[in-house]
Amino acid sequence: MTTEPRWTRVPDAGLVERVRRPIDRDEREAALGEIFRRYQKAMSTVCVYNLDDLDRVADVVQLTVEAATKELIGGDNPREPDKLRAWLCGIARNRCHEDRRSRGNEGPLPLKTLTAGEDEKDDPRRLDEVNRMLDIVADTFTPQQRKIYQFHIRQELHGKALATALSISAKNAHKFAYENKIRLNEGLGALILAKHGRPFCAQLAGILDRSGWDGRRDERFTRVLRQRIIRHLGTCRKCDNCGICDQQQSRLKMAYAPVLIPILIAPELSEKIPEIIRRILDEDERDRTDKRDGLNLATAGVILTNAAPDQKAKKDNWVLDGFFDVLKAIFVIFLVVTIGPKLFPSVFDKLPNWPNAQNAATVRLEIWVPGGYQVYVAPTGVTCTPSVGKNCDIRMRPGTRVTLTSRRGEFTSGGPLTWMGCPAGSNSTGDSCTFVPIGRATVCLIEPGYEGVPWDWCRGKR
Repeated sequence: MTTEPRWTRVPDAGLVERVRRPIDRDEREAALGEIFRRYQKAMSTVCVYNLDDLDRVADVVQLTVEAATKELIGGDNPREPDKLRAWLCGIARNRCHEDRRSRGNEGPLPLKTLTAGEDEKDDPRRLDEVNRMLDIVADTFTPQQRKIYQFHIRQELHGKALATALSISAKNAHKFAYENKIRLNEGLGALILAKHGRPFCAQLAGILDRSGWDGRRDERFTRVLRQRIIRHLGTCRKCDNCGICDQQQSRLKMAYAPVLIPILIAPELSEKIPEIIRRILDEDERDRTDKRDGLNLATAGVILTNAAPDQKAKKDNWVLDGFFDVLKAIFVIFLVVTIGPKLFPSVFDKLPNWPNAQNAATVRLEIWVPGGYQVYVAPTGVTCTPSVGKNCDIRMRPGTRVTLTSRRGEFTSGGPLTWMGCPAGSNSTGDSCTFVPIGRATVCLIEPGYEGVPWDWCRGKR
């Protein structure tokens, strides 16, 4: 999951603001992507402390992303946007508890021996140690397995991207990546046991001695030694089925799990999280469309019902009927003149005698505002705010002197602003623009470095 560099500089509260009041869908999707890229590891670590296997952790993190995305676009949560990390970790913890309840609380908490609060700390030293140990284990793989390790774990490629890099089908890429992830996890367990398990099992000590392993030279950890230790733990007839080493390995791996598991599931999450975001946004748009269409149909139904003629009624008085026909015609004309320009402004503006020229009864002013800003219009007293697919549309008398004043939000950049379409330019502060609109005018407030500006619209192209 990648992100544009400019998003990495936006604070948490600023990202939440862009999700709630975006300029367009692309901005909302990018802000959500940066939120989960920023805190993917934190959510994964919380799940590691509450669940007991790789697949369950990955599944619950995806459920957390889905729930958080719905609440973010709903606009109600988080109530404290600057505490976004704690809010996301709280959702992840609740989803873990739901998962355990749904499975009958099977098994003990995998990391219950670790102190509370450690899931909220980063340990660079332990991360470096785990990465070095993973490289040691990968050195014991075949050339093809090492290639998958580099693409899948180190470059976090998954699905179609991994299949393209390996020149294989997407189905095989998924299969090989999953097998390599299990192989890597088992291999790390074998390496940890080789480093720290000698005192607990004489048979393991014999395996290490015969392999020349002294724990100080990593190159002595070979593929043969890795496979021999794994067989020592195995349960088949040819394996040793050593319960002592199996128990000690689980205990020793606990300290590495909060760092190890987020690394192993990162490629899958990097592909799945953007898909979840797009799916939730699609569902939200469909819901809004269905509600709007349902309201329109209901309104049309009421009108048709009220306007349906009574087939049994007889017209006995043709003078009275003619009078009502005239009233109906006048009412229709009134609706067209008053409501038509509001519903279809672009159509009425193109009419030859419609008031949109210098000698017109009114002139039209449209204003585009970026996220995090507001524009106050004097003397009309209108405040323009950013919205998706809609801009501030004001009508006023010709010759009116208009002053547009920007109001910056709490999380805006604070740099100089540009008023595109303001004929008189801007003052020294750049926060306002004053001019007299002639005919139809379009003004865009542009934040420095902002890339989501609808340039064609700002240049008057419809």
